[in-house]
Amino acid sequence: MAKQRTERVAKNSLVKLCAFVALFLSAFTFLFGGIFAGSIAGTILDLVAKIALLIGIAFPAYDYVRGLGKAWRIIYWIALVIYALGCVFGLLSGFGVM
Repeated sequence: MAKQRTERVAKNSLVKLCAFVALFLSAFTFLFGGIFAGSIAGTILDLVAKIALLIGIAFPAYDYVRGLGKAWRIIYWIALVIYALGCVFGLLSGFGVM
């Protein structure tokens, strides 16, 4: 009988991949930040790192908060929205729109 890949295993591997991508791109951005500072490539790399970090921390954080009270779930969603808005506004300012 072949092993079946469950949804949880698939989600965990996605989280692990995003955590690795976030770590790699953050390290790359810190190392070569001066070269790409202010450029479109630097802005895009920074956004990809932030999104990968968001995915890498959002799922485990929700798994943790799910077992707590309703107030903690509300705080989680507010923090998640604030982080996402920060990524969008950071992208817009990186492109010179704002």
